Amino acid sequence: MEEQQASSEPAPAAAPKSKALWVAVAVIVVAVVVLAAAVFGGLFAPGKSQLRIGTLLSLTGGLSLFGPGDTKAGNLAVDEINKAGGVLGQPVLIYNEDDQTNPTAAQAAATKLITQNHVNAIVGAQFSGGSLAAIKTAGDNGVVMVSPSATSVKLSDLATTGGWFFRTISSDALQGAVAGSYLYTNASFRYATAFVINNPYGVGLGATFKSKFTALGGTVNDTIAIPEAQQDYTSYLAQLFNTNPQVVYFVGYPDTGLTVMKQWQEQRASHGGAWDKQWVFSEGLQDQVFVDQLRGVNVDVTKIWGTAPAAPVSSLYNDFVTRYKAAYFDQAPQLYASHTYDAVYMICLAAQKAGAVDGASIKAQLRAISGGTSSTGTVINGGQWSKALSTIAGGGTVNWEGASGTENLNATNDPAKGSYEVWGVNSTFKISRVAFFGEDLVQPVSPMTASAASVPGSGIPGAFLVQVRAPTATRRA
Repeated sequence: MEEQQASSEPAPAAAPKSKALWVAVAVIVVAVVVLAAAVFGGLFAPGKSQLRIGTLLSLTGGLSLFGPGDTKAGNLAVDEINKAGGVLGQPVLIYNEDDQTNPTAAQAAATKLITQNHVNAIVGAQFSGGSLAAIKTAGDNGVVMVSPSATSVKLSDLATTGGWFFRTISSDALQGAVAGSYLYTNASFRYATAFVINNPYGVGLGATFKSKFTALGGTVNDTIAIPEAQQDYTSYLAQLFNTNPQVVYFVGYPDTGLTVMKQWQEQRASHGGAWDKQWVFSEGLQDQVFVDQLRGVNVDVTKIWGTAPAAPVSSLYNDFVTRYKAAYFDQAPQLYASHTYDAVYMICLAAQKAGAVDGASIKAQLRAISGGTSSTGTVINGGQWSKALSTIAGGGTVNWEGASGTENLNATNDPAKGSYEVWGVNSTFKISRVAFFGEDLVQPVSPMTASAASVPGSGIPGAFLVQVRAPTATRRA
C-alpha cells in the first residue's frame, strides 16, 4: 500500500461555536426524522404492549374477611401464566387496590388503576355497590371489569354497564331462587321476613328471595332494609320480630352481621321467646372468622345455616385448592377465591385470543373464550396456560372450564349456570356443607300447569329446578 503523504495545506480554521451548535442540532433533527420514517415505514416492528390487570377487592371494610385471600388467588393466576409464557409473549402486570367495601372508595381506586397504572382490565369490585360506582369510569376509559363476587341483578342490565361488566359468579337471581326454594320446600317454612343491608346487594337479593318464596306459596311478612356498619340495631330488631316470622333471611356483611347478632343475643331472653326464630344467612356472612366471632358473643352457631354460591364438587376446584395452599403456606382459599382466579385467566385468554391487550379487544372475546352458550372449543383449565397458547396459535378456539365452574357467559355477561349450597355449622363449630345444588340442577323450568300448581317446587313460572344432593365434600378443603 502506498504511504499517504501529509498535506502541505494549512489546517482549516475551527468553525465558530455558534455554527457548530447549529450543525449538531441539524444532525439530531435529521436523525429523528429518519428514525420516525423507519418506524412508520415498518423498519422496526413495535413491541406488543404488556397486559395490565388491576384487582379491586375488599382489603378493608365490611368484606375484608374475603378480599385479601381473593387477591392472593388473582396473583396466583398471574404467576402461573407468566411462568408459562405470559400473554402475547410478555409478562402480565398486576396491581392490587382496596375497594374498602365502600362505593366512593371503589370509584376512586378504579380511577387510580386506570389513570396511574393504565390497566386494561379490572378484577372487581368485590361488592355490587362498588362495581356499580366504578363501571362508568371503567367503560368511559375502555377498561373491562370482571367481578368474582358482585351479585346484584342490576349488573345484568347492559344499559347500566354498557357491556363493560362481566362476572364469574352468578347473579342473585339464582341465589334468591335457591334460598326461597329451600326454605319453603325443604325446610317447610311458610312465613319469612327478609332482613337486608340497604345496598344493591342486600335489596336485590332480598327481592329475588321474596319473589321465589311467595311464588311457591309462602308469605314474606316484610323486607327490612338496614344501614351498614351501625353501632345500634335495636330498633330494627324490634321491627323485625314485630312481623312474627318463622324464619329470618339475613343478607349482610360480617361487620354489620356481628353487631346485629350480638344485640339479638343480648336482648332475646327479655322478649319471652318472641325473638327465638331461625336465622338463615346469605353468602356475605359465610366465613369461619365471623362464625368464631359469633361464638365469642355467645351465639349458638350450630343453629345457624345459610345459602351461598359454591365451588363445584370437582377435581378442578380441588386442584386449585392444592396450588393455592402450596403458594400461600397451607392457607385455605376464601369464598370467591376460585372465582377471582378464574377471572384473571379469562381476561388473559381473551387478550391472547384477540392478539391485543386493550380493553375493547378483551371485551369482544370474553364471552367466546368462556365457551358461551354452546360450550365449544378446546377445554382449558387452571394451570394449562401452555395448552392455551398452543391452541390459540394453531387457530383453535378455547373453552375455559374453571375452578369455580363452567363460566359459560350468556348474553348479559353472566355465567349461565351456577352451583349453590346450603351451609351450616357442625358440632366442632366449623362451616360445613349441608346440601349441594349442582350447576345442572339450578336451571329454568317450564311454566306451571294447572295440575302442577299444587305440587311445591314444580312448574313455578320463572322458578328453578332445585334438587338436593347429599354433600360429597365440605366446601372448605
